[in-house]
Amino acid sequence: MATILIIDDSSTVRKFLAHTLKTKNFRCIEASDGFDALEKLAQNPEIRLIICDLNMPNMDGIEFIGAVRNDPLYKDLPIIMLTTDGTPENKKLAYEKGANLYLVKPSPAHIILFKVQSLLQADG
Repeated sequence: MATILIIDDSSTVRKFLAHTLKTKNFRCIEASDGFDALEKLAQNPEIRLIICDLNMPNMDGIEFIGAVRNDPLYKDLPIIMLTTDGTPENKKLAYEKGANLYLVKPSPAHIILFKVQSLLQADG
């Protein structure tokens, strides 16, 4: 099954997402911020989807998505922004930077799984 990179500064959120995704046999790699995530992405070319928080220290989700989309290797990698920030401005900014989907926490586990599976199927 596919490998998913989970980026959130909250270990509780990372553990919840990993637990949820592992029920469908996804392999999960966790990162605590954008810098950590860029490193893990470079080390794990098998990553097929990213779930990313918006508000994180060091490098936030918007900066991270911008960095990922600037690399031709990752231009088509599906990215879900999962955040407590539901403001229209940040949602618009995330989509402009290249997010495929913007979900507001708390999102039910079954919705997250459905969206992940849909993006992975659409990806090929």
